[in-house]
Amino acid sequence: MMKQWLGIVLILCFASFGLARDNSQIHALRPFSGVQPPSNPCNGNPCDINYNGGPVIEKAPTIYIVYYGKWTKQDKTIIDTFFTNLGGTMMEKINTTYSDSNNNFVQNALKHSTTNDYQDNYSLGKNLSAGDSDIHTIVRKAIKGGHLPTDTNGIYFVLTAKDVSFPGMCGSLCGYHSPATDIVSGDVIWYSMVGNPAQCTPSQGQCEASKVIGDGDKSPNNDAAADGTVNIMWHEFSESSSDPEVNMRTAWAGNFCGESGDCCAWLFGNTKIDSNGAHYNEQFKGHKYLTQVMLELTSKSRKGNVPAECVNTYQKP
Repeated sequence: MMKQWLGIVLILCFASFGLARDNSQIHALRPFSGVQPPSNPCNGNPCDINYNGGPVIEKAPTIYIVYYGKWTKQDKTIIDTFFTNLGGTMMEKINTTYSDSNNNFVQNALKHSTTNDYQDNYSLGKNLSAGDSDIHTIVRKAIKGGHLPTDTNGIYFVLTAKDVSFPGMCGSLCGYHSPATDIVSGDVIWYSMVGNPAQCTPSQGQCEASKVIGDGDKSPNNDAAADGTVNIMWHEFSESSSDPEVNMRTAWAGNFCGESGDCCAWLFGNTKIDSNGAHYNEQFKGHKYLTQVMLELTSKSRKGNVPAECVNTYQKP
């Protein structure tokens, strides 16, 4: 089984080569392949990760969201509610187990409100054929246009609508995060691209959590686009927290499963069933969410293979 999964990962890595040429710092969440992952944690890989000397986000970041293209009011409410309420939760506390060489830890805090959102009405059209370069341009235009501030302690998410095509979406990636030095001259900007998972067809890889778990067209908030997007964003946000400058100054990444989100990708842990028949495992302000489990370190060491486990919520007293 280990060899099978390693082969799948290698195939997907080659498939995304075209995207990687745009920016060597990109780190992508691969779609669910349709092959049921092992039932044991960490997708059959050793549950450990390595510290490579880079920074973590040690101060509460602000989450900025660029809604690129057509997103409904309901979509935005579901997504904004998640990030407005994530800080201070037992869920986000998982990420506080990560620290840097100066013993600075990720904080159980973040900032987001609807004032941190920007609606981009297809400024580059519906075909983002330049891939990551187009994502840089979208963030740059939002900042230069005065719609969002320049914030070197922020994470800028670009969410592409269902009718927007992006190289590799559904085939080799669902989303990714990266640092960039060309969005704002002289600054390192942390950003993430997340594609709308509702656009993935059965013949492609799957990017929608509810479909991966077997719920079909059902989802916690009866909104496959927004519900699936939240799961991808949680993955990329967590990895940005513990490894914001991946491949530039890498912090936490393992030899086998990659960054914290990769080790637990498409695994959901303990879930409940909503009245509509959809699985969920988190709830904020009346909205239920199905999100992957995340890798929690079980040691404060930063040397060698640091032990960890995939969990829904912070497990320590």
